[in-house]
Amino acid sequence: MKMKLLIGILVVSITTQCSNSKTSESDTAESNFADGVQLTDLDGNDIKLSDYKGKTIILNIWATWCKPCIKELPSMEVLQDNLDPNEFILLFASDEEVKRINKFVDKNSYGLKFISLKSSPESLGIFSLPTTFIISKEGKLLVTESGSKDWGSTESIQEIKNLSK
Repeated sequence: MKMKLLIGILVVSITTQCSNSKTSESDTAESNFADGVQLTDLDGNDIKLSDYKGKTIILNIWATWCKPCIKELPSMEVLQDNLDPNEFILLFASDEEVKRINKFVDKNSYGLKFISLKSSPESLGIFSLPTTFIISKEGKLLVTESGSKDWGSTESIQEIKNLSK
């Protein structure tokens, strides 16, 4: 019985750590992460992250059914409002059908750029939602943040501004 309890605690501990983790550039072998991400706008036009070269990209992978994803969207708006649009771009990608994403966008009044993720989440190392990637001006992965976060906090905003320097 004690062994089953120990295994249960271990599983819960590992699961919790996997759903709310942070990875830095030194933890990843990706040299140009941006090249491996396939996206389209909601009209079906291809988007290349390289089109945003020179800007720090904050790419949030979310889903319309994901409560933690939706919970963090208002704080993402605060973050966006506190960043220079000439230096930063925030993108919100879902691998759901465009029709479903559009329905969500039409129903809500977020001032965010919603797009469609064509890469599989697994190919990007995503195993929990939301996951946010911060990508350098050169297309290199700087940070991977899994799990929801208060992106609008003073600390989060300053941390992101510092990454862009």
